[in-house]
Amino acid sequence: MMTIPRKLTTGLLLAGATALTPVASLAETLTWSTAGDFSTLDPHAQSSTINNLVLGQIYEPLVSRDNDLKLLPALATSWAPLSDTEWEFKLREGVTFHDGATFDADDAIFSIERAKSPTSDYKVAVQSIDHVEKIDDYTIKIVTNAPSPTLPDWLTTIFMVDQGWAEANDVVAPQDLKAGVENYAARNENGTGPFIVTERIPDVQTVMQAAPDYWDRANFAEGYDTLVHKPVKSAPTRVAGLISGEIDLVLDPPMQDFARIEADPNLKITKALEVRTLFFGFDVKSDTLRYGSGVEDNPFQDRRVRQAVYQAINAEGIQRQIMRGNSVLAGSIYPPKTNGYTQALDDDRLSYDVEAAKALMTEAGYADGFTVTLDCTNNYYVNDEAICQALVPMLAQIGITVQPNLRPSGQAFGGMLKRETSFFLLGFGVPTLDAEYLFRYLLHTPDGSLGTWNFTEYSNPEIDDLIAKVGVTIDPETRNAMMAEIIQRTTDEYIYVPLHHQMLAWAMAKDVEMEPRSDSKPQFKYAKPAK
Repeated sequence: MMTIPRKLTTGLLLAGATALTPVASLAETLTWSTAGDFSTLDPHAQSSTINNLVLGQIYEPLVSRDNDLKLLPALATSWAPLSDTEWEFKLREGVTFHDGATFDADDAIFSIERAKSPTSDYKVAVQSIDHVEKIDDYTIKIVTNAPSPTLPDWLTTIFMVDQGWAEANDVVAPQDLKAGVENYAARNENGTGPFIVTERIPDVQTVMQAAPDYWDRANFAEGYDTLVHKPVKSAPTRVAGLISGEIDLVLDPPMQDFARIEADPNLKITKALEVRTLFFGFDVKSDTLRYGSGVEDNPFQDRRVRQAVYQAINAEGIQRQIMRGNSVLAGSIYPPKTNGYTQALDDDRLSYDVEAAKALMTEAGYADGFTVTLDCTNNYYVNDEAICQALVPMLAQIGITVQPNLRPSGQAFGGMLKRETSFFLLGFGVPTLDAEYLFRYLLHTPDGSLGTWNFTEYSNPEIDDLIAKVGVTIDPETRNAMMAEIIQRTTDEYIYVPLHHQMLAWAMAKDVEMEPRSDSKPQFKYAKPAK
């Protein structure tokens, strides 16, 4: 008897070659724009906002969130703990990937294991998982290496991949984006999501069409048949496209154009406070200032210098002049709506005080200052380039000559991920809505799995130990107390200098119905033409 390999499909070449029959009830195109493009279609290669945004239209996780950010069944219909270290997930039946292959337990197990691969940027999210067992074709048991109270929250970030497609196309492991390696999954996709990529021209446009066999189509029958993503670096050009009608939705409109957009009878702006905080960080590990000059050591190893930078930054001025009031001053890296945030953190923000900053510089032995490169994106966060340029005169007042290194997000993050930075601007969202997410990515000692975005290279064994305990503590009161200790201790070290919580604003045509999501990851299946 011949054994047929499981799901040995080659998948679809979805880089411009697939023609789809339009979904009968959907009949319009939505063209949307951002300043930058996403870097890859591989669902486990890079965890960044734009990547997760785009891939969230194509791929799906076991657990999702609705527009109010409440947990929602996706490819899992239910989940429940069996013990402190075991969870049972019931999987949705009748779901197919875009190439027609059936989604089942084998795919769920494969996807979680793929996310644990060395080249995955999602290892942090599955770090608590020891292994996954197949109970039957539509039931899995996830066994954790310790109690994991937030496992369902973490699984909202892990997209499901077809095992057969991955094996047939030699993409069992995620693309090694940091090493600049290409793979089949980087330009081709095979998800279960509501849209299928039919054309991909990097930095020009990506076209998606509604998947005719999408399992949840009945609940999203009034949306758009086609999505077109156009990355446009120039803010004036994005706005011009919106005004002319070439673009229907801009996810990052420039604030200086808000009044102009709102005055147009054919356009509107919707706003929400984003679950994202912007902050500056320092390399606190290196003994020398690797990307700077004027000193023989690394001034950022001194807490007083870090505090001086904090107090020399006029955050209120940035909020008023650059953000035009569309931000909330931050006293920590933890955004509102995140478990672990308290208003007291923002209320206790250090005051802007140039004289106090100068005194700290003198006390630390750097009265003559130094020169440092500031690594920044110029197309990712709201007014990121202007924010970084504003630091030049501010820090000049305390003797620090700042040389902004302004680059598109792909280049900037690529360098930061290689730890090629001494001083940087970063913004971080929290998809789990729990501070442990930031602990794992930004505060834990980098070890290949944890601390992947900890470009400061901050390392404190006591903090690492507390982070580990937070991850396995079930009792909310005990867990929250440990989280508060981590937050207070690291905030007081000024490892990061908080700037502001970012306001989310979407500019769109009046005939588009699309509510902003605080996680800045719109689900376009919710969008529909206004009646």
